[in-house]
Amino acid sequence: MEDTERRAPEGPRTADGPRPTDGPRQTDSRPMTRRRLLTLGALGVAAAGGTYAVTQAGGIPSLPDVPGLSGLSAPAPRELRIDPAPVDYTELQSRRAVGTAAYVYEVNGRRSAYYVTEAFGKRLDRWIALHRKHIGQVPDELRSYGAWVRGSSTSWHSSGEAIDIARLRADGKDLVSLRHDLWRDAPASELRRRLALYWRTAAGLHHEFADVLTYLFDDAHANHIHVDIGRFGPEQPRLIQRSNAQVQAVQAMCRHVWGRTEVQITGDYDDVTRDATTRILEQAGGPGELAESREAWQAFMVATMQRA
Repeated sequence: MEDTERRAPEGPRTADGPRPTDGPRQTDSRPMTRRRLLTLGALGVAAAGGTYAVTQAGGIPSLPDVPGLSGLSAPAPRELRIDPAPVDYTELQSRRAVGTAAYVYEVNGRRSAYYVTEAFGKRLDRWIALHRKHIGQVPDELRSYGAWVRGSSTSWHSSGEAIDIARLRADGKDLVSLRHDLWRDAPASELRRRLALYWRTAAGLHHEFADVLTYLFDDAHANHIHVDIGRFGPEQPRLIQRSNAQVQAVQAMCRHVWGRTEVQITGDYDDVTRDATTRILEQAGGPGELAESREAWQAFMVATMQRA
């Protein structure tokens, strides 16, 4: 449910710095402007990402074809070389929930409004639907350190296209805590349980968002997971092998969810990681190798969410 009133944001907001730059990005010769980005989405290319994990049942179905490209599978989305365009919160959509989960500011425990673009809000709703479907949790509260923040063109928070998620709760209790700072020193058995649930939840976020920053990224993310859409805009994400954030996450999922202890968390997409993810995809009935397609990336994330 959305709140369309416009009001000043409540309390301070914690913003991430620039999203990770994992080497030069490939672009064509035309400059990537926000207008051009929105045009790409309007042409229907974003629809190729699909919401198959939410809307279809059984197995891991293939993605739909791109409109206008009959008989061809969806092409791999291109990384975008685009900076955030800071806006005032009055230019954004005011919301008080993600899906059916009320938005609560983690710092003071109060329900409040948050400010994002309409497209980003819809993607958050789609993610929490994935979480409910594949992890089986039905949160009535999402706790966050903030979404929009007045700031520079280096932060996707300033354009209303990022959020920092701390916890999902129901009936006054945590369903999943993304506060690694609070439980990283837990006893071994409790730590294993929390890490498995943390990375199953992160898999859902990686399914929907290209930039997902966890405690592995740096100490500033020990108390939340940051997500934004800067790398692919309206497109669904895929694996970028030189992305430390993505590769580390995949390696952590292999270890903490799938029990593939031969995989080390290095940030390098090495042969051990490639072999482990290929075996996991085969076990789940998914397509090909993880780095080959967006479809394989999404299948891996869905299988990881479902892994109890």
